[in-house]
Amino acid sequence: MHRSAILTAIAVNMIVTDAAKAQRADENAVEEADDAFGTSVGDEKIGLYSAGEVRGFSPTSAGNIRIEGLSITQHGGLTSRFVSGSAIRVGLTAQGYPFLAPTGIADYTLRDVGSRTVASAVGQIGPLATRGVSLDVKLPLFGASGGLAGGVSYKDEENFPGIDGTILQAGAVLDLKPSATSSLKAFYGRLQISDDRDVGAIFVDGPYLPPQIERRDFGLDWVKSDISAQVMGAIGGLDLNPRWRLRGGLFFAEGYLDRDMSELYREVQPDGSARRLVVTSDDTSARSPSGELRSSHTFTEGSRRHLIHLGARGRQTARRFGGADVRDLGAFVIGERQPLPAPRFQFGAQTRDEVRQVTGSLGYALRWLGIGELSLGVQKTDYRKTTVFTDPSRETLTTTAAPWLYNAALAAQLSDRLVIYGGVTRGLEDSSAAPVNAVNRNEPPPALLTRQRDAGIRYALTPDLTLVAGLFDVQKPYFNLDADRVYRELGIVRHRGIEVSLAGSPLEGLNFVGGAVLLDAEVTGEAADLGIIGPKPVGISPRVVRVNIDYRLPFLEQLSLDTGINSSAGQIASLLPYEDLGDRQLRTDQRTTVDIGARYRFAGAVPMTLRGQVTNLFNDYSWDVSSSSAFRFTAARRIQLVLSADF
Repeated sequence: MHRSAILTAIAVNMIVTDAAKAQRADENAVEEADDAFGTSVGDEKIGLYSAGEVRGFSPTSAGNIRIEGLSITQHGGLTSRFVSGSAIRVGLTAQGYPFLAPTGIADYTLRDVGSRTVASAVGQIGPLATRGVSLDVKLPLFGASGGLAGGVSYKDEENFPGIDGTILQAGAVLDLKPSATSSLKAFYGRLQISDDRDVGAIFVDGPYLPPQIERRDFGLDWVKSDISAQVMGAIGGLDLNPRWRLRGGLFFAEGYLDRDMSELYREVQPDGSARRLVVTSDDTSARSPSGELRSSHTFTEGSRRHLIHLGARGRQTARRFGGADVRDLGAFVIGERQPLPAPRFQFGAQTRDEVRQVTGSLGYALRWLGIGELSLGVQKTDYRKTTVFTDPSRETLTTTAAPWLYNAALAAQLSDRLVIYGGVTRGLEDSSAAPVNAVNRNEPPPALLTRQRDAGIRYALTPDLTLVAGLFDVQKPYFNLDADRVYRELGIVRHRGIEVSLAGSPLEGLNFVGGAVLLDAEVTGEAADLGIIGPKPVGISPRVVRVNIDYRLPFLEQLSLDTGINSSAGQIASLLPYEDLGDRQLRTDQRTTVDIGARYRFAGAVPMTLRGQVTNLFNDYSWDVSSSSAFRFTAARRIQLVLSADF
């Protein structure tokens, strides 16, 4: 597993849309998707964006996570055991949302209880030696007044031959409706990843890609990690009168790495020779209480509906990191097995980091029937971060900020089919922590002022087929490694691009979801001017195209066939340009993969669906590159079978 982002990946892989209310046997991401900007149903994920990536940035890393519209600071663990859905709020889909953020917002929905008792079971075989099972229930214990929904899952996962780990998830939602004007949801979720193994990170030493090696484990057997996360909270709503509503949420989230181990292969040569390092961290943690209270007042005059929001939110995050054991294990050839005994680890003192932030907000929304929508928001935030270093020669560092933030968006309905929109947003967002190959690994930067402008159209080609196209311009400070491998601010990064979505049902039985992003990313500032870094941010691809098609056969309605096509231009792979490449930065090769699959729905008293899928049908060999220039090979052709049943 790609442990460098494992907690984020678990959350991302479990995102589903608000529309996904069906039981497990009916899950189909292509049928549920309203657009191509990102949909996941159960364990299926399609579309251009997710909670881990929107327009080249990560809403999760930026701290832009919401649960049913209320702000939460989370550290992994938002899984489908208690979360039923999520929507990415960006572009036109963000219209009407009270308070936006430049990197986009991932808004999760807790599982509903429903009106009848249901138990669902899902069994999985593949890819490779992966075996998994999940059990979920919905229990309307109190009838119309609510009940309990939750589940557990176990998976022994193998992503590459020899690269495995065990994942255990559990969670539940207590959904209560004491009266017609009040509601309360309390929830708990836990994630445990044990004996997790990962492919080592490869860093080349020149203007070339790593040599093509077999896509399997070649690391040390004792390099394993144990990770856990938990999240709990409660959300309440109260209608004081038909026009005045109070909503609030209080949450606690914790991510804990009991042991975090990574292999690094530095100075990799064209023949695969390298230096091997193992970085081991112990007792790394992050925990956050957070919450939000919001008062919303609505009034109507004719065809115009006005909403006024007044709110406050806060968070306190305490982190413990650093003190890693770094072992240089000498010369090595990537792709070859070279066992070594585990050393006796020696850990140093850890750095402590604490963030406190309180934000007050005022928002206004106008919805004018047949004319359009207007959204305005202003926020005043007070941010303070204190870092206590282990080095006694370094003084405690305190960073403060108290900026005014704002958002404004306008959508105009020009006809029954055509809507145009535009917006601007200024926010204060977190940034990803320093990567494992940094000297100051795992150190989180302070919150950053960010800005976004976007505009576009939505056009209904037919009643069942919709086109959305937009332009965006996002700007924020750029963090990466300098020449001394210190993760710090190196300039300003700007992502400008075009995004297109076409989704719907052009023919009976046929569902189509296709989208594309053309992205022009650029880094400016003193570091770029001096040639310390190149003009392009690492890890970004200038073109991404994703298409998914699902077709239910008219002569055999129980059977549907599907295909997925994913194509991308090469990623920027080096921080610096090379003279050998014409003073350009290193790039990976462009790639296109094709997935095929089928579903067969068994008739009977117990709804059952057998799902088979082959991913990377033509066995494309490619490299993924992280923002720290770490290479990892992509997955080979894989086969997976999933059987779902609702009782």
